[in-house]
Amino acid sequence: MYETLFTLASIAMLSWLLMILLPTWSVTKFLAKSALFPIYLAALYAVGIISTIVDSGFGFVQDFSSSTGVIRLLSNPDFALLVWLHILCFDQAIGHYVYRDNMDNRYVRLPIQSGLLFLILMLGPLGFLCYLALRALRKQRKA
Repeated sequence: MYETLFTLASIAMLSWLLMILLPTWSVTKFLAKSALFPIYLAALYAVGIISTIVDSGFGFVQDFSSSTGVIRLLSNPDFALLVWLHILCFDQAIGHYVYRDNMDNRYVRLPIQSGLLFLILMLGPLGFLCYLALRALRKQRKA
């Protein structure tokens, strides 16, 4: 089942392609405003985590408190795919936030926005941090 969820998640790549390559297209704006893809990924994750809880209970939560516990969890292929869905969902949500925030305020030019979105897609928090830094610089210049 987890591999199926992983496969179903791949459709969210369409959102990334639209935000990066066609940021001003009305369809892109509509999809970003509706947050359809982050909601879709969150729903896939919910199916997976609820299934995990129904099958195994909440015992896995105790492994979150130590590095060896997290490594043990991630060594389970099904749980690793579930964690990947978690990461995809949050990266997508952050990508949508950056897209909407920048489209509304134009802190950075569109080519830079596209580069930052690609960075968020590939390296999540680093891309988000770069956007926040550039946004802060732009706000500082305006002040």
